[in-house]
Amino acid sequence: MDSFRTNAGFVITTSIPVGNAEFVLGVNMKNPNSFVTWECKGQTDYFWGHYTDSLLKATKDLCQRAMDEILYLEQREEKAAQRNQDSGYHLEAFVKYGDNSAVIQFPTPELADVLGSIGITQPPEKVYLKAYSDIEVQLQNGGNKVSDALVRLFRDDNSLRMVNEVAKAVFHSDCRVYEWVEKNLRDDRYKSVEDVLRDAVDYGKYLKDVSCQAAN
Repeated sequence: MDSFRTNAGFVITTSIPVGNAEFVLGVNMKNPNSFVTWECKGQTDYFWGHYTDSLLKATKDLCQRAMDEILYLEQREEKAAQRNQDSGYHLEAFVKYGDNSAVIQFPTPELADVLGSIGITQPPEKVYLKAYSDIEVQLQNGGNKVSDALVRLFRDDNSLRMVNEVAKAVFHSDCRVYEWVEKNLRDDRYKSVEDVLRDAVDYGKYLKDVSCQAAN
């Protein structure tokens, strides 16, 4: 209980914080039979007041508003989790070094370790799709139209790190990013994989900004 907070002639007697929001119950300082519930932000911005002459009704309304907000946040988290599920698609490369070889699925957080397991000491950004020395790299079609279109956009001077970053941005992010890239690939809007990576990252940031604005 915080007996020192007041707003519009009401003293705040009860508060329930939920996420970035807070729901409060106030009693009129001049009329003890007048009650209100508000949503509040920053302990200064009170809005959407519900007024009643019953403490029981005010208490019930306060709890209901808090529960509604909890349910909203839970549903938003569930939707976000569904959007962020792995698309199931990937890029794949066959890498051969001397007598050793590996099939790598992109994206992977263990790219350097996989290369090291077959004796390649160069970092991923120094291993290019064009064969040089005794390292052989063959980028494979990924099994769907988006993967195949991406493979066609890669150049010989693109590195395995670039392959990994593109795959991560397109296949392991918000599903709306995948759909956005798919549409732009279909419309032939990309001239290089650098264009794809830049667009996918920028669109992902845009979606996060929109989500944060909606939450606030």
